[in-house]
Formats: sequence, C-alpha cells, structure tokens
Amino acid sequence: MKLAERIKQSHFVSPAQEALLNILVTSSWVLNELTALMAPFGVTPTQYNVLRILRGSHPGKLTCTEIGRRMLDRMPDVTRLLNRLERAGLVSRSRSTHDKRVVEVGITEKGLELLARMQPVVDEAQERLMSRLSAEELRLLSELLDRLRVDEEEKEAETARSATGS
Repeated sequence: MKLAERIKQSHFVSPAQEALLNILVTSSWVLNELTALMAPFGVTPTQYNVLRILRGSHPGKLTCTEIGRRMLDRMPDVTRLLNRLERAGLVSRSRSTHDKRVVEVGITEKGLELLARMQPVVDEAQERLMSRLSAEELRLLSELLDRLRVDEEEKEAETARSATGS
C-alpha cells in the first residue's frame, strides 16, 4: 500500500517530508513484525539485538557502554535491559578484573541456545519482509540509508573529539 493511502494524506509538503514519513511508517511496520515474531521466544527486538551483540563477542565480554554503542536502537537505560536478560538467565554480569568499577557482560549458554533456536525463524522473516526488493535494490536502499545518517556520524565524531579534548 502506498504511503498516501496508508496515512490518508494525498499531498506532502515536500519529497523530503514524504520520504521521512515513509521511513517512519516502514520502520514501525518492520518493528511490529519482529516484535510479533520474537514474542513466543520471550524476548523483544531490542533484547534480541543485545544477545546478538554479545554472541558476536563471545567468549569475550563487553561493557555496558560498549553494548549501548553497538545497539541498533540506542536506548539510555541499558542497565534495566540487562537486568531483564540476566533474570532470564540469558546474560551474566561480573566486575572487571582490571577495574572494579566496570561491569562486563557476557552471553550465557542459555542465551546462545535461544539465539540458535530463533535463527531460522528470524532468517525466514528477514527474507519474507525484504522479498519485494531485488538484491540490487536492497544494496541501493542500504546505501541511501547510510547516506542519510551522515549527520549522526559527524555528531558522534564531534562528541568523541570533545571528550578527548582534541
């Protein structure tokens, strides 16, 4: 369904407004699909993302700050998210041996097993959700979305420079 039909709006102020609304509507649709898909496994898309991040560093561990940096949807309260995952036995936390102030997080065997069970379901959904675009169109879409986030990257670089005093 075209955006104009979906939101019952026949005119947009500009192509920029239409594109931005289209990104937001599509993002919401994808997130709703993933939420429904993951609910039977007892995790949200954000929790799944954290588990994938930790699987990527396994058997190593990551700090809460590093997990927050790598998340797709950057949320301010990583600690609360990790509390829920720890209560479910999917992650473990411990104090760093180098600096007792730092908490390191790792994925547990139970977390790895959950991801292994979810993987075929997530892979199938990914193919289904993106099936209307060719491989070339998907590459182009990714490239265009990367270009949109240039402001984010510049802002992060400026923040990093400010933090180091450079």
